[in-house]
Amino acid sequence: MAFIKWESKYEVGVPIIDAQHRMLFDHVNTLFDAMQAGHGKDEIGKTLAFLARYTVEHFKTEEDLMQRSAYPGFKAHKAVHDDLTRQVVELQGKLDKGSQMLSLPVMHFLRDWLSHHISEEDKKLAAHLNRAAAR
Repeated sequence: MAFIKWESKYEVGVPIIDAQHRMLFDHVNTLFDAMQAGHGKDEIGKTLAFLARYTVEHFKTEEDLMQRSAYPGFKAHKAVHDDLTRQVVELQGKLDKGSQMLSLPVMHFLRDWLSHHISEEDKKLAAHLNRAAAR
């Protein structure tokens, strides 16, 4: 069973964003599976590194769309992206040094952050993008 299951409630109605969100869900599930299977630090590190890179790519896509559409919530939304990016970089550093292990609370944080961010922030952005496209 998936750690975080994609459901229609997460669809924002912007195809590129929805596709990237699905990919993020898949990779959070892959990371969870690796942790549950007791895969080594290197394997978990590679999976987390990919997830971090893909998240940055996804954030860039959203931020480009925000700027092109003059999204009024750009600064606040970008600040949320920057904060998660900082936290993931810190987590990667701790995992690399061995001062932190990937744990269930860390996985719950990632799942809850992603779920909340899509349901709150990204839905507002999508509404703006869809209004802008209809003009």
